[in-house]
Amino acid sequence: MRHIYEAILISINSLRENKLRTFLTLLGIMIGVTTIIFIHSVLKGTEKYIVGQLSSLGSNTLYISRFSWTGNNWRTERKRKPLTIEQAEFLSQNSQMAEYVTPVLGSWSNAEYKKNEVKYITVKGSTADFEYTSDSSPEKGRFFNAGEVERNSNVIILGSEVSDALFGNEDPLGKLIKVRGRKFMVIGVLAKKGEMFGNSMDKEMIVPLGCMKKYFYWRKRYGVEIMVKSKDPTKTKETIAELTTLLRITRGLKSDDDNDFAINEINQILDFLNKVTSSMRLLILAIGSLSLLVGGIGIMNIMLVSVTQRTREIGTRKAIGATSRLIMFQFTAEAVILCLFGGLFGISAGFVIAKIISSFTPMPSAVSLSSILIGVIYSGIVGVIFGFYPARKAARLNPIDALRYE
Repeated sequence: MRHIYEAILISINSLRENKLRTFLTLLGIMIGVTTIIFIHSVLKGTEKYIVGQLSSLGSNTLYISRFSWTGNNWRTERKRKPLTIEQAEFLSQNSQMAEYVTPVLGSWSNAEYKKNEVKYITVKGSTADFEYTSDSSPEKGRFFNAGEVERNSNVIILGSEVSDALFGNEDPLGKLIKVRGRKFMVIGVLAKKGEMFGNSMDKEMIVPLGCMKKYFYWRKRYGVEIMVKSKDPTKTKETIAELTTLLRITRGLKSDDDNDFAINEINQILDFLNKVTSSMRLLILAIGSLSLLVGGIGIMNIMLVSVTQRTREIGTRKAIGATSRLIMFQFTAEAVILCLFGGLFGISAGFVIAKIISSFTPMPSAVSLSSILIGVIYSGIVGVIFGFYPARKAARLNPIDALRYE
């Protein structure tokens, strides 16, 4: 054990004596590990961010549309007949698996209160059950009820960003705001949701479906989107199968016709995300491995030079009792220590760069134990692989020939 400890000390001292050479050798490993850690941290953070955003939409909510979220047949899908409010009502009346079914129309508008105005606000029109299919229960006030939807009452629910911009610290409930030249009474304010993919989810307003059709601009040829919340989240596949059958009936499709609609769910995006991130991880490993290969070749070259320069030292150590195995361990340890230090510097640099990037751009980053392990393991493996040959060469030197070397 004492001999091993001494061999490690000799390796460290040798690296200290050649600081510039050691630093330049570290750079190759450092760049490779920095590349892996940086991309891995950003990828991990982005994945975590997207999953968090999507989970807020509700895992048991289904979105029926003309377009598939993960399909690539947009040109074909855009020719499909629009979904209608009547078809949503048919699903609501006949589905045994759905708890809530809501048609949703989308538009945009400005809103005014006294001298304050907010422009380009997303407006959604739906029924009273939209509170449950979209998890839009107000933080203040209430949601509109079925009676207000039937009467096309001029009531409105504001996103937190719109409420803050119009009213500031003033209580918005019961106040009248002007939208599309008409007055709407504020009956609720939604909780803050944050951003999704760089777009604010709090710059929105929700009105009864009849008000949307009557006062707001929307394209009839685009139809509605239908949101469905299933009774049992564990029976999503059964719910989709039932909805598919009902939609084919109400849309008049024959048995040999393809579906002219898509039933989307959050898990589709999550599955697609997993495939993309898996491919990205392989790409990261390929890029990082190439960088580490170049760094490893540099280490092997430096170690071979070191063995040549220290031939007399090796001969002296062997002459006083050092075994070939101990000599081999010494030079292997020197390469591994070199790589580990390069790996640690690379890990630190990767995290710092990732944090800087996430501070100035929308790209988030996440520091994880897996990132650290990847950096340490990779650098250690490179040290062993590329330090083995020079160490073996040093261990095989004949002590007499080594002492005669000039």
